Amino acid sequence: MEIKNTRNVFLTPEVASEYDAYYQTETGKIVDNIEKEIVWAHLKELSKTNWLELGCGTGHWTKFFSESKFQITAVDNSEAMLKIARSKSLKNVEFLNADATRLPFSDNHFSGIVSITMLEFVDDLKGALNEIDRVLKPGGTLVLGCLNALSEPGKNKNNDPVFQHARFFTPNEIKEIFTRFGNPRISAGVYFSPDFELLDGTEKQSTAEPAFIAASVQKQK
Repeated sequence: MEIKNTRNVFLTPEVASEYDAYYQTETGKIVDNIEKEIVWAHLKELSKTNWLELGCGTGHWTKFFSESKFQITAVDNSEAMLKIARSKSLKNVEFLNADATRLPFSDNHFSGIVSITMLEFVDDLKGALNEIDRVLKPGGTLVLGCLNALSEPGKNKNNDPVFQHARFFTPNEIKEIFTRFGNPRISAGVYFSPDFELLDGTEKQSTAEPAFIAASVQKQK
């Protein structure tokens, strides 16, 4: 898998303050609902205690996990994003400024780890995966939400001021990420046409690549 440098575009207050705005748009609300349905299918049968969220950002997904009664330690390395996240006063959540490649936790610490579109912005992918492996208990569950390089947003990412700094993943690369942990369960959604019309639930859905891919795996003991 090719690993290229990215940079943390989320460190600035300007980007951080605009991050949640997309989810208030008509399309953003629909996409958000689709993504949460997909991720929830991977989480709903699992224990809700002792979870780590990597790359929590402004706490958009953290709020979903908190409202779903998960007990979460949520980390991000952007203090600008964390400031917004903390302002949401979420229950059962501890926010922490930390780097995904140098996590301040002991080995085999968490029962579950969830990360939604964070690996796309990590410079050291191998280092982040090593840390996930280190702090996740044997038998614990890893849940990832990733952006598909073969989708319309993936093919057009260089036109986006934030996504141009990201590394999207192909479905095969996502499977490769999970190889060290076990055999993943994969699901997907958010289908866009070339003119960015949402196709989910329509006959044209089968003609497009999903923009969002979620996968989960139980770490082998």
